[in-house]
Amino acid sequence: MEKLFKSKPIFSFILITFLFTFIIWFIPVVISVPKDIKYALVLLGTCGPLIAGYVITVINSKARFRIHSKPIFLSIFILVSAILMLQFYFDSSSSKIRPTLSEVSYLGYILFAIVFFIISMNWSNATNIDLKENYLNEVLFKKEKVKWYIIGFALFTVISLFSYFSGTLLGLETSDYIFKAEPFWIIGFLATLFLTGGNEEFGWRGFLQKELQKKYNPLITSCIIAFFWSLWHLPLYYNGIYSTGGIIDILPRFLLTLPLTFIYTWLYNKSSYALLAVILLHATRNNINIIIGYSAVLGQVMIFLFSFYCIFKDKMWKKRKFDHIYAIEKTNASS
Repeated sequence: MEKLFKSKPIFSFILITFLFTFIIWFIPVVISVPKDIKYALVLLGTCGPLIAGYVITVINSKARFRIHSKPIFLSIFILVSAILMLQFYFDSSSSKIRPTLSEVSYLGYILFAIVFFIISMNWSNATNIDLKENYLNEVLFKKEKVKWYIIGFALFTVISLFSYFSGTLLGLETSDYIFKAEPFWIIGFLATLFLTGGNEEFGWRGFLQKELQKKYNPLITSCIIAFFWSLWHLPLYYNGIYSTGGIIDILPRFLLTLPLTFIYTWLYNKSSYALLAVILLHATRNNINIIIGYSAVLGQVMIFLFSFYCIFKDKMWKKRKFDHIYAIEKTNASS
């Protein structure tokens, strides 16, 4: 297995990611499970890309699987626990997939604790100097990259606002959420940031984009990631989280994911691989349209146009020299 991880890290990543996530996410298709267990399985399956990247990195570095920074581990564990419990308490009464606190069983709490442990252990290794090409380090806040964090948060916010006002002027259909934020939308944003969508970025951008760009240009890299990133969601179109229509329902996702992937690739490269910036981008993308409103038609057009800008502005068809190995200076590492 070690030889496979070393010689074929891309194949190994895809294999582990899909095996782990598909097994977990297809469980509710095979057997009926309570609402809390089903949601716990959703969160656990979401950790697939994160686990794949972390396992391969540790083994290829000949390091140990361990909690590296206890302060980071405890901070993230407490934070994600609090976020999910608050989400259950405030934002689950009308949710079709999330349980309320009273619906969470002992087994549910155990499964959620496993998810918290995986996420926290992953974050704790951001300062691990034993890991080669430690992309995890880029999830830590760095003041020299504040500009990119702001762009990550603001990009889809601006697109949504512009599409809403332009759509209103043009008489197009728009959502009615403008400036009518749900009372606890910030909890949903943080849940996406740490537990769901943003959590995927450790694998898709942090590990896979890094490895693919050693062989291919950013344009080909984006197309490969878009394909596997879309296909990875397939079980959610069978287990009822998105729908139960299966492969037919997921087809439009490929068309929508491709321009998004160009944008994510662009931001990750332009920010010198600031993983936190891309995580913010992902979390904002998943939440902004229910907070401030948008025009679906114009919003998608703007995403396509901006993706073309990213391709041509950054000349994505040219292969980049991969000269950033996520090295951590020992003087900056903490235990």
